[in-house]
Amino acid sequence: MLTLLKKRQDRAAIKAALTNPQEQEIQETSGEPTVVPSASPSDPFANKSWDEVQRILETDLGFVRTLAGFEEKNTFKKELIKKYKEQAEHLLATRANLEGLDLLWWYYMWQVDCGLLDLIHDDFRAAISRGLCTPQKWNSNGQVAYCDVIFKYSDSAYKAKVTFNHTYLSQAITDITEGKLAINAPLKVKMFRLAGKLLDEAGAKEGALALFEAVMQMDPNRGGCKKRLQELKEELEHEQE
Repeated sequence: MLTLLKKRQDRAAIKAALTNPQEQEIQETSGEPTVVPSASPSDPFANKSWDEVQRILETDLGFVRTLAGFEEKNTFKKELIKKYKEQAEHLLATRANLEGLDLLWWYYMWQVDCGLLDLIHDDFRAAISRGLCTPQKWNSNGQVAYCDVIFKYSDSAYKAKVTFNHTYLSQAITDITEGKLAINAPLKVKMFRLAGKLLDEAGAKEGALALFEAVMQMDPNRGGCKKRLQELKEELEHEQE
């Protein structure tokens, strides 16, 4: 009896999504969807079961791993972005809790890999706040992986002396400080040190000092900014005289 009732509820939900997708409220429950509805005939996954979508995703991920060159991989990843776009947008629009939705994680990672972080950053960060996490086999969770993406993006641009959005790093630092993001100490040290360098070069000595002090408290032996920290203290003391 319960199984029959569940099937009827699923069918009703699918029908509502197909006929009135704009009116569908975000689901408050977590867990995997059973069927993936879509109002668009162009969606290659319209009305496929979630298990089917997952199998196709695993096949695509396996194919990516067989590709050797950077350009070859990114070309295919761009195709995957298009392929999964409607499903990703549907999940974002209809799921309150994004935990366990590997499709969404890869959808963002493909875009990061293709150099599109600036286009998707805000949505990516918002998804992390809604519980988006890494696949189970990853060595880090969603918050750590997000911060690692931000650090690598900022650090590589800083070293290459190219323009980049400093806000991603500074906001991540704020979120870490306020407890909205929790990451491991080594990554925290690297992020705080880089943010301190950026503030220092911008002439924001007090902000740089605070970050360098935090770095040296976390890693007194390998923090890497002991000398500059002392210099900043002396410069600020001299300016206050």
